[in-house]
Amino acid sequence: MSVLLAAAFLFLKTGEKFATQETAEPTVAELTAYVGDKAGTKFEPTVMNDPIKAAEFCGAKKPAAGVVTPGFYLQYAKALQMEPLLETKRTGVKEERYVLVVRKDAPDDLAKLAGKTIATPLANEQRYVMAVILRGKLGDEIRLKQASDVENAVFDLVENAKSAADAVLMETGAWALFKDDPELGSKLKVVYESEELPRDLVVLFGPKNDALNSDKLKAALKEMTGNDAGKKILSSIQVDAFVDIHQPRLSQAQSLFYGK
Repeated sequence: MSVLLAAAFLFLKTGEKFATQETAEPTVAELTAYVGDKAGTKFEPTVMNDPIKAAEFCGAKKPAAGVVTPGFYLQYAKALQMEPLLETKRTGVKEERYVLVVRKDAPDDLAKLAGKTIATPLANEQRYVMAVILRGKLGDEIRLKQASDVENAVFDLVENAKSAADAVLMETGAWALFKDDPELGSKLKVVYESEELPRDLVVLFGPKNDALNSDKLKAALKEMTGNDAGKKILSSIQVDAFVDIHQPRLSQAQSLFYGK
């Protein structure tokens, strides 16, 4: 009787304060147990929120598959031999976009932020922020400040705290909450909104793991919406479905990222 060896599975959500092994591993383990059973593979999940440490993890543990941010994929695709398989459609998120928010009394001219400090959960994906989200509009002079808690960064901005950044880069979903806040909304404004961005990706890592059938894994992820058990797990990770990759959007991000 053969023993099924566990394959490492990386779940990365850059800058998300709750995306830690201690907090989110039990939830992600439900996902990997479900799809692993369907694909005939036993997964051992690791949840992380730091792309640099995630890259180190990949070098040491050689994961077979994972869910990663587009910024991580673009940065390490070649080094880690990543192959995108599917993308995630997050619950309540029609389009993945970011906005750059400043104080109401700040200049409307985006160029005025050149050389300033921007707080964002994506500070550790600097090249992705600068080239893909901001499309090079602020050059290479911006300074990114890690802000795992966007709310705190916004409060500091509004109060002009000593440690405050000059702007906060956040998802449009987060901005919708601040915009409608009776205290904060009137004190803030958007000076830049990104184009629609790639979604988080399900990837395979190289070299190819013979114990993992990628076709079965892809089918298992896509079919989760078709039964109650799958739907419950998707709900727990705030994902509506795993869907086919929007290749033109990802290709455009690649061109921007690599300066082609």
